[in-house]
This record gives sequence, structure tokens and C-alpha cells, in this order.
Amino acid sequence: MSDERPDLTRRSLLAAAAGAGVASTAGCSGVTTPSDVAAAASVGGNVGYFRGPTQADPGSSTFIDARSMEQYRSEHVYGARHAPIGTLETRQASDDGLAPDTEGLASALGSIGIAPGDDVVVYGSSVGSRVSRVVFALEYLGHEGDVFVLNGGYEAWSGRVGVGSRDRGAVDYDSDPRDDLVVSREWVADRVGAFNDDGPGLVDVRPPEAYLGAGQSDALVASNARHGHLPGAINVTWTGNIDGRELVDPGALAELYFSRAGLRQSGSTVVYGHGNVNPTNTWLVLRALGADDVRLYEGGFGEWANVDADRRGRFPVETKTSTVVETSGSVDSGDDGGFSCTG
Repeated sequence: MSDERPDLTRRSLLAAAAGAGVASTAGCSGVTTPSDVAAAASVGGNVGYFRGPTQADPGSSTFIDARSMEQYRSEHVYGARHAPIGTLETRQASDDGLAPDTEGLASALGSIGIAPGDDVVVYGSSVGSRVSRVVFALEYLGHEGDVFVLNGGYEAWSGRVGVGSRDRGAVDYDSDPRDDLVVSREWVADRVGAFNDDGPGLVDVRPPEAYLGAGQSDALVASNARHGHLPGAINVTWTGNIDGRELVDPGALAELYFSRAGLRQSGSTVVYGHGNVNPTNTWLVLRALGADDVRLYEGGFGEWANVDADRRGRFPVETKTSTVVETSGSVDSGDDGGFSCTG
């Protein structure tokens, strides 16, 4: 049984918590209302995917909540479905390396009542990589409806809210996988020596310390047999895409990627991280900025670094040649939602 209450709005909840004596702030100098926050998160210009709360249509779109289950049950956009994040990162082995688990992804989305033709708005605590992994799963499966991201995250929402959870009813999600959105370990190995030269762009989204293989750094994954980065990769840490809870100014992001990092809007660009969650944020941002062909290396550095010792010649790791493009963005400190280090 649902315990959602359709008459609640974020404004009424805040007022109730504060008490009747301070419920009204109209006309008070220096007070920011929920409507102000929602309006400030609007996204202008020719930018794909990202929409502010006032630009999202709750009447015709299905909202997907990418936060933790605890956060979702406490309060969420009214009628939103909770994303089963753990199953949206599942992978399957192939002769060429790890690949998205097509059946698992489709089953996960169908289990929350999402159909291929639904227009959806994905939100989290911010516009971090929990959100972008959901978007990637939808796009990889060939989702037919529109897919948007709520800029500013849930804290910017000023519409109706619900509490608790309920069974939305499962549907069959018939997928049409887009293999052009991913690359395999073998695909990358075939192009070693060509990245960021005459061949595709290659972006490592991990912290600089991990990219450089810096000894004793907390950013290193202890289980990796080798440290460093894929040959030819440049480093642009994914958190540079985000300012607290919102997308960094699109003009600044275009300058970051297409000028300072030297990526091309035309041609192929491959992004990778340690796994397959964080790099989807850069994948999404580049697509939103109009890059023609952006692909995710699903196996990530964790797969590449841990190949059998007798095969490492085909899958080399580099530390000496490195290009770190500095960024200033950061994800809100309370945005991990209990999952990885993502938004």
C-alpha cells in the first residue's frame, strides 16, 4: 500500500517543520524560497538532457529517483520510481572483455514500471554519476522516449512530493541495445598509440592521483595489479562537471573539454574510470554539449589493469606521459547516497 500524500509540496513540508510562526516569508529581505531555487536551476542555451525544475513536466513525464532507498522513502517527487542502482551497473563477460548486461538492465528498468516509450526525468541529490548511470542505461537500451536530468537535484524541486514507497507494477522492457555507445577492452587495445592524436579521444575521469599512479595515494585502488592510466589518455576528473548540485556553466564546460582538453566535437571520444559508473557523467556531459560520438569503456581501468600477467603487453599501463587538465568543480559533500563516491 502506498503512503504517498499527493497534497504535499516541498514548501508545505518545510513550513510544517519550521512551525506555524515562520511559515510565511513573503516579502522578507534575503530569504530564498523553494521557487527561487527551482528557477535558478533552469538551463539555457543549446544543451541536451539537462532541465531545471520549472522546465520539467511532471504531468507527462515519469520521474526516476537515483538516490538511496532511505532518501527516497523519506521524501521524493510525487509518483517517482526508485532506480535500482545496484542492478544498473551490472556487466557480463565476453571474449572482448566486459560489456553491459543488457538483460539485467532491461529487467531492472521494467521492474519499476518503466517502458521504452516513456518520457523520463532522472534526478538524484545532484547531477552526479548515480543519475548519469541511469541515463546511460536508458540510452544504451535504445530508450524511445525523451530522457532528461533534473538540474539541481531533488533539493531544487518545488512541486508535489510523496513519502514512503509502493509497488508500481512491473512491465516488460523490450530493448534495442546501442552497441555504438560502448567499447570493449579489445577495441581499446587495437587503438593503443592513436588516442588523442589522429585517432579517437580518450579521457580518464579518475582523480589525478589515480591517473598518475601516485604512490600511497588514497585514490589508488589497492586490488589493482597495476597503477597509472591507459596509454594516450588525458585526465579530466568527472567531478569538474558539477558545481555542488548543478551542472557547471555549459560555456565553461565547452571551454574545458573542447579547448583546454583538446577534444573534438566530431569524431569518437572514449571515456573511462575505474568502473562503469563515474565515467557516465562525463559521457553524458559531452553528449549534452553536442559531441557527435561519445562512448563508454565499460570494463574501465579495473579490468584493464588486472589482465593476466602474460597478456599485459597488449594492455599496457602508462605513468610517464601524462596530461592532467585541472578542474574546479565538486559534488556536494552529502551526495553519495550510500553508493560509491557518486552523486
